[in-house]
Amino acid sequence: MKVLMLVSRLNIGGTEKYILSLSQSLLTHGVQVGVAADGGPIANSFQKAGIKLHNVSIEKKLKRISLLSSIVAKEKYNLIHAHDSKAFALAVALSQQCKIPLIVTIHGTYHRRAALLSAARSSKRLITVSPKLTKWLVNLNIPKDKIQMIPNGIDIATFRPAANKNHWRKALHLPQTAQILVYAGRFSSDKYPIARNVVLAAEQIAKYNRQFLAVLVGPGRHRSNLVQLADKVNRRLGRTAIIIRPPMSNIQHAYYVSDIVVGTGRVALEAMACAKPVIAAGVAGYCGIVQQKNINKIIQCHFGDHGAFAPITPKQLSSDINSLLRNPKKARTLGKLGVTTVKQRFSIETIGSRIIQMYKGDN
Repeated sequence: MKVLMLVSRLNIGGTEKYILSLSQSLLTHGVQVGVAADGGPIANSFQKAGIKLHNVSIEKKLKRISLLSSIVAKEKYNLIHAHDSKAFALAVALSQQCKIPLIVTIHGTYHRRAALLSAARSSKRLITVSPKLTKWLVNLNIPKDKIQMIPNGIDIATFRPAANKNHWRKALHLPQTAQILVYAGRFSSDKYPIARNVVLAAEQIAKYNRQFLAVLVGPGRHRSNLVQLADKVNRRLGRTAIIIRPPMSNIQHAYYVSDIVVGTGRVALEAMACAKPVIAAGVAGYCGIVQQKNINKIIQCHFGDHGAFAPITPKQLSSDINSLLRNPKKARTLGKLGVTTVKQRFSIETIGSRIIQMYKGDN
C-alpha cells in the first residue's frame, strides 16, 4: 500500500502534526507514505522522518492536478488521504482522474462547506477526530455509514513526562521559581478570543500572585494584537507577567516548563501525555479542568473545539487556574490521569493501526 497525504501547507499546527505522527506510524507498519504540500515551516521534520515530500506550489488548479497526476503515476500511489479545505478539491479531481480511492480527515467545523461536501460525496470514507464532529457531519446530511470516528494519535515517545522542569526553564529563559501557565494554539480569527481570555485571566491572577507567569505560544495573523494586549496588561501590573512567544516546532518543551496548560484539541492531549494538568478551552467554548468526573464528556467535545459546557470568561479561567495552583497534589494527580488516558486511548500506535485497517477496507 502506498498513500499520498494531501495538505495545502506544512505549518506549525495540529493538522500538520497529526499528518506527521500518522505518517511516521504508517511507515513503521510497512505502509509507504508521501506528502504533497506547498512547503512550510515543519517540512524538515517530515524529511528527517524519512517521509517523501512533493512540493506542489503551482497556483493554477489544472496545472496542480496535472503535476499531482504525474506524481501519483510515477510513485505508484494507490490511495489519497486529504486533510484541509484547499486539498479537498484537488483530492477529488485527482482521485477521479487517477481512479484511486480518496480518504478525507475532517479536523474541525472550519472547513469550507462546498469543498467539504464535494469531498464527502467522492470519498470512500470520512474520518472525524471527535464524536461531536461526527454529529455535525450527519447534520449536514452526510451518510453516517460513510463516517468513521478515529481520534488524534499522540506520539508518546515524543510527548512524555519530563523529569527536570528547571532544565527546560533555563533553556527557554524562564524563571525557575515561577508558577507558569502555558497556552499553546493558533492566534487566528477563530482562536484569538481564547488567547485574549487567557491574557485577561492571567492579569487577575498576577495582581495577587507575584510568582505567576503566563506564556502564550503560537502562530497567526492576530499575534501582534495579542502582543499589544500583553504589553498593556504588563504595564498595568508593573512587571512582565505575560510573555508571547513565537511558534515552536518542539512544543513539548513549552509543556515541560509549565505547571498548568490551557489548550484544546491536540494541544490538550499532548500536554496530558507530558503529565500536565489541563484546562480545556476551545473555539466552541469552555470545558474547564480535565478530571476523572468529566474527562469522557470533554473528549467528546475535543476539549472545547467541537462542543463546550459554557462560554470562556476570564473569571472562570482565573478561578480554575488558581484552584490548581493552590493544590499541587491535585495537579500531580491530574497529570497522572492524563498520561494514563493518552497511553490507553490516544497512542499513535493504536490510532495508526485503526487507520491502516480502514485503508485496507476501502482500498
